[in-house]
Amino acid sequence: MAHNWKRQASLAYGCALTRLALNFYLFFEELPEQYEDENSSQRELDGQLVGLTGSFLDGKAKELLEQISAFRIRIQDEMHQVMAYSDALQVYEYVLNRVERQFVKCRPIEISEVALAGNLMRYIGEPKEAGIQNQRIQMIVGQLPVRLTRQKYFGMVHDALTAYIGSDPAGLEDMMYLLRGCSMVGISGEPKKGYERLHGILSELGKLSLKEMDGISYEHARSLVSEAGEMAEALMAYCTILEEMVNDLYILCLTGDWAVRDAREEGHAVEILRGLQRLYEQGERGIPQELTDRLPNLEGIQEEYAEKYQRLDFHWEESENVPGEEGELARRGEMVDRLMSSSTFASLETRKDCAGVSREDVEREADRFFAELKPVLSSLQKPVARGVMAMSLSYLPVFFNSPEEIGAYIRNSLGCCADLAEKEACMDLLMQVMESDGYGLL
Repeated sequence: MAHNWKRQASLAYGCALTRLALNFYLFFEELPEQYEDENSSQRELDGQLVGLTGSFLDGKAKELLEQISAFRIRIQDEMHQVMAYSDALQVYEYVLNRVERQFVKCRPIEISEVALAGNLMRYIGEPKEAGIQNQRIQMIVGQLPVRLTRQKYFGMVHDALTAYIGSDPAGLEDMMYLLRGCSMVGISGEPKKGYERLHGILSELGKLSLKEMDGISYEHARSLVSEAGEMAEALMAYCTILEEMVNDLYILCLTGDWAVRDAREEGHAVEILRGLQRLYEQGERGIPQELTDRLPNLEGIQEEYAEKYQRLDFHWEESENVPGEEGELARRGEMVDRLMSSSTFASLETRKDCAGVSREDVEREADRFFAELKPVLSSLQKPVARGVMAMSLSYLPVFFNSPEEIGAYIRNSLGCCADLAEKEACMDLLMQVMESDGYGLL
């Protein structure tokens, strides 16, 4: 086991160090010349990353593990916040798509509701794989007009959640996170530091009267959604590269004492990291040529280490079942494996064996979610509340028991929508999805 760990540690260390140096350089290039204000949360995060990197370079790896772990969790919290705003913007995008035909000339709808419903059913049944069929059902549910009472909607959510009974609790936890995100539950109250502009845009969108909307207010709403969408996208990219660099720092601290290193490669990477750290601390932004000239020496090295790492063929025993030093190495090995995976924000916690989800678990989670959601729905205009319902239903496991139920839901959703602009917009969006998949309408 110790031999396996040394091999794993060496490959992970080499990959992480090279990747950190390259990402740190790119990150430094993108640092803003000045932050929006002196108390910017981004300035604080950047400073903490540079400080942790400096401490690692100073040989304090053993002292950093807890700090890096806490910082990693903080970045995850930031990403969750950004995702909550992004999901809320998608709700407003949903709403604006459905009023678009009142203000913008669009292609005419030359298919009847009955014919469209038939095409949608054929489109669902076209692939043989159940997973693809379910994805198509979820997509269709997310695009159809929503005309449900709250009680009916809550019942559909509850019934869908029962699919998790007996399964791993992580699945239910993930679903509840998705539901809260797309339901605006996570952005109520005062905005967190650094999200004032995003919060302000959503507040402004919430105050727009959709009943009295005209062409000017429609275009204004579109511009607000576009502006906020660009901000959210940039923040997601920022959180992702920050987490990637913290993951690599974590790997270096976990493996450094055991890794066999290439002195030449390590020298170039360390010089880049140390040089950029000093520039940041001095408030400089121009990268000197001698650092840039070191980059070619690292080309292809990260990929080489990553490829060799992927070819490793061993599995650690569950660390809690291994005593002493071997157990510590197993624990580190498990953590490094997760940090080296493609899941940047993966949890590093090892789940102990636990019972599957019970009906009581589902009831408790559903009741909690409904209690959080009810005041949110009450505060929203009807079209926005319908957008929340549509998005959340599209995330849920398929809750229909037969093709007949699916067909009835499609026909009822289209038939109950008295707003012609909204109905035609939904029909057009559904046709676009089918056409993009290469399905020929009949």
